[in-house]
Amino acid sequence: MKKVLLTLVGACMLLASPKASGQISNIDGVWSFGGGFSMLNLSGESAKKAKDLGFQPLPGFYFGVMLDYPFSAIEGFTLEPGLNIVHYGKSFTFGKSDKNKSYHCNYFNIPVNLKYTFPSGDAGFGLALFTGPRLNLGVGGNSFSTGQTYPSIRPLDAQWGVGAGITIADAIVLRGEYDFGITKCLKNNKDLGYDDEIAYRNTFNIGVSFLFK
Repeated sequence: MKKVLLTLVGACMLLASPKASGQISNIDGVWSFGGGFSMLNLSGESAKKAKDLGFQPLPGFYFGVMLDYPFSAIEGFTLEPGLNIVHYGKSFTFGKSDKNKSYHCNYFNIPVNLKYTFPSGDAGFGLALFTGPRLNLGVGGNSFSTGQTYPSIRPLDAQWGVGAGITIADAIVLRGEYDFGITKCLKNNKDLGYDDEIAYRNTFNIGVSFLFK
């Protein structure tokens, strides 16, 4: 998993390089801006322990920008990188405490999708499927502790997403996707008895985007 994460970081650095930035104006692609609802949940062996202590799925929202870039000679295949800002938060009782506490976290989410849009007789309507890696960087929130509480979420993780989009009137896209965690997301703390924590951060997203051509 570490090799996967390093590969994703390297790819993001290449996309953010000055050379790549200087070529943005020459990109023959379609930009979109949108947002929607997101839900964070845990899976894996340690997820049951966290849920037994009271951990609950965290609802949230996202907004961001995507570029649909026709990189292939095969019609319909495109590359779709993007950048989203994501927030999760919820109040609940956890562990031995009997008081509600707000748990929240924020992320920069960087997806890179391989996308296929099916041919359609209606020029304003389209159906697309996409899949690809996501790199998530935590940028604030009390869920990213130093490992002194449980569960403490790691501020950097990777996911693999699958989803679909429906284009309406060649201007609006309805999107839904599920992102599976592929790197461990909980910190270890041997002093507290939390060692080799095996849990993955999965997210479900549904939203709407607006196309700019």
